[in-house]
Amino acid sequence: MFEHPGDIMKAKAEEAPLPHFFQEGQPDSIPRITKDTLLEVLDGKFDGTYDQRMVIDCRFEYEFDGGHIDGAVNYNDKELLAGQLFEAALPGKTLLIFHCEYSAHRAPIMARHVRKQDRTTNIEQYPKLTYPEVYILDGGYSTFFSQHRERCFPQNYVEMDAKEHAYTCEREMGRLRQNRSKLSRAQTFAFGQGGVDDSPTAPNRSRTTASCDLMMMDMTSSPCLNYDRGHARRMVSY
Repeated sequence: MFEHPGDIMKAKAEEAPLPHFFQEGQPDSIPRITKDTLLEVLDGKFDGTYDQRMVIDCRFEYEFDGGHIDGAVNYNDKELLAGQLFEAALPGKTLLIFHCEYSAHRAPIMARHVRKQDRTTNIEQYPKLTYPEVYILDGGYSTFFSQHRERCFPQNYVEMDAKEHAYTCEREMGRLRQNRSKLSRAQTFAFGQGGVDDSPTAPNRSRTTASCDLMMMDMTSSPCLNYDRGHARRMVSY
């Protein structure tokens, strides 16, 4: 029971998803958040709402090593990430935020894959999701770095098409194209009107209990203050 109206408002605020929007023209229903919302997440504003969070940098390893949002982890293999998320999930409310250089291609692919894997994992309990809170950082690292360089480590920005990494870039792009071709030929399953990758934060969708991964960061501490810079996780497969 709530004794005061303020308690009710606080409870509703804690249950609400992150401030977000849906990008017009995008073929997915994964919500976007702004860099300002990400800063609030990193600064602990939503610590009472989520048990753990993951800021997932989907760029290639040389881009991540050249400069990344402090506290982010690097996954650019969607199967590897899905394995980490769904093979050892733990109870709790987990926040997943994806980004790449501009959040126009690689991050949406990864986020959609996680959502589809989630639907498959919970096919018998639809519309339940293990990770209902999935977002994409609008503008990606490029926009974030341009205004918040001090929140990156190292404080640098290596572009995907940097000349010194041309060979690695071409190899990784080839892998992405191959994986995308396989995905386009794979059978997909529709759940309801919105399809397999419906976002529970979309209008008229209900939220469900999220689960967490053994490798997540605890929300009780700031990832920017306690992130071990010498041991950044770089989960990449070639």
